[in-house]
Amino acid sequence: MNANILVVDDDCSTSEMVVHVMSKSGYDTTTADSLRQALEALQKQNYDLVISDLMLPDGSGLQLLTEVRKNHPRTYTILLTGFPDVATVQSALRAGAFDYLIKPVIPSKLAHVADLAMEHRRLEQEREMLSNRLEAVFQGVEDAIIALDHEWRIIQINHAAAQLFHLSPSVLNQPLRDHVVAIFPMLEPLLLQARQRGEGNRTVRRIVMDDQGMEKILSCTASLFHDPLHASYGVILVARDESRLAMLERETRTRQGWHGLVGSSQPMQEIYTLIEQLAEFDSTVLITGETGTGKELVARSLHDTSTRHHRSFVAVNCGALPDGLLESELFGHVRGAFTNAIRDKPGRFKLADGGTIFLDEIGDLSLAMQVRLLRVLQEQVFEAVGDNRPIHVDVRVVTATHQNLLQLVHDGFFREDLYYRIKVVEIHLPSLREHKADLPMLVDHFLARFNARMNRSTKGVSGEVMTAFMDYDWPGNVRELEHTLEHAMVVAQKPLLIWLDLPGDFQARCACPTPKQPVTGPVASHRGRPLQGGHSAGTGPDRDTILATLEASRWQIQAAANQLGISRSTLWRRMKSMGLQQ
Repeated sequence: MNANILVVDDDCSTSEMVVHVMSKSGYDTTTADSLRQALEALQKQNYDLVISDLMLPDGSGLQLLTEVRKNHPRTYTILLTGFPDVATVQSALRAGAFDYLIKPVIPSKLAHVADLAMEHRRLEQEREMLSNRLEAVFQGVEDAIIALDHEWRIIQINHAAAQLFHLSPSVLNQPLRDHVVAIFPMLEPLLLQARQRGEGNRTVRRIVMDDQGMEKILSCTASLFHDPLHASYGVILVARDESRLAMLERETRTRQGWHGLVGSSQPMQEIYTLIEQLAEFDSTVLITGETGTGKELVARSLHDTSTRHHRSFVAVNCGALPDGLLESELFGHVRGAFTNAIRDKPGRFKLADGGTIFLDEIGDLSLAMQVRLLRVLQEQVFEAVGDNRPIHVDVRVVTATHQNLLQLVHDGFFREDLYYRIKVVEIHLPSLREHKADLPMLVDHFLARFNARMNRSTKGVSGEVMTAFMDYDWPGNVRELEHTLEHAMVVAQKPLLIWLDLPGDFQARCACPTPKQPVTGPVASHRGRPLQGGHSAGTGPDRDTILATLEASRWQIQAAANQLGISRSTLWRRMKSMGLQQ
């Protein structure tokens, strides 16, 4: 081990012995016989270790130790003394000496202590290097990082946290609540949840911070860590500014949908906004709307955008099972609870612990099951079938129905207390006939899905088919559209879906008669691509007026039709004849 050692002693025999022992250990040595010579040597070069007598002719080893600690903090010091006393030894150790040895020094003891000092110095250097690397990473990441102790006092911050939360180095050891006053009420539940879940588990929450009049959307995570040295714990808080991402999501969402939902019409935009507003809350949500409008998709979107997105989403159709089976399905059962119960089975509520459970067709529950569900919603506690031990869960409940629950309450088929418990926030999905402007986008969406599934290359639908779609009321909503297109894809012989490819029952129900002159060109999916057909020669708004109105309404067909004073179907036909298309 190559190290430089300064030996300071006015006793030649001791000095020679120390040099001999250090040389045998592979160390390079320099000697000095006074405090003055030692200080001069330290000015000329750096030493890894100083071995000095406590009593020097022009001073003391303690003076040398003080100088070394002050100007050479990485240099270790071992003191030698022929007249040990407790006070002097304590002073030396308090001043920073690595160790002290009593004269006459035993060579093997000296070699052992010197080796320990050099090993300790090597480990200190490695730790310092690792610490510097970690600090570089800590300061270099773009996410804001704040380390907190068990009382939420700030231990450490990185540059990103200082900028995001306007923190200065003076905040160290001060309470976090005093420096992020506006958002601390939203951060505290996150920190408490991290404490409860224990080390190795992360908690996530999305919060909105108003920064000098500008809204910032932060994705925050908190993780518990333990400090074995001080027998305490703390929390690492990480905040990522997702404001730009949220803005891009909103822009993208306006064009093509969001989290599996498809549509850019105003009714759909309002649903997207409401889902986003619910992202940071665990409020119980009731989704209403006709059958086939996509209620489960909305429930999944609520889960995917929530702080529970990393846990399970469990869906249950309450109308598909009788009471006995539904009770076991929801709450589980123990072995022997009923015939064929040969083993314990966890219920859907248990499987959804920490996540979201979606109860579809909630209006089909019996009154007895409604009572059990009400207790779970209120207390987050239930018992498995055949067992009386309480099971505690942390579950967000989202429900859905196509029925009028308020009417069921009035008729005595649905409990009023349960109704108001599940209807904390209601999301009503419009029927497809209420947002037909989204039909072209929905058609594109389903055709892309079926092309991938069936290994087909269908390019679109004919203008005749799209006109029929726009004039049809779609009692089965989006699900009916999906099944209609799937049937057409299966039977189609060409890459363009035509009227004859549609199901026979749809053709019979469709109020739009088959045109005498079938349109054979594809309906374009994108704005500005023309349809086949000439300009309208009839009365009514001219092409420029219609085009200007469509642009002003952002191509929302119903809004443009209202402004022009014509029906939606009339506007659609005139758009088709004029070659105007989204």
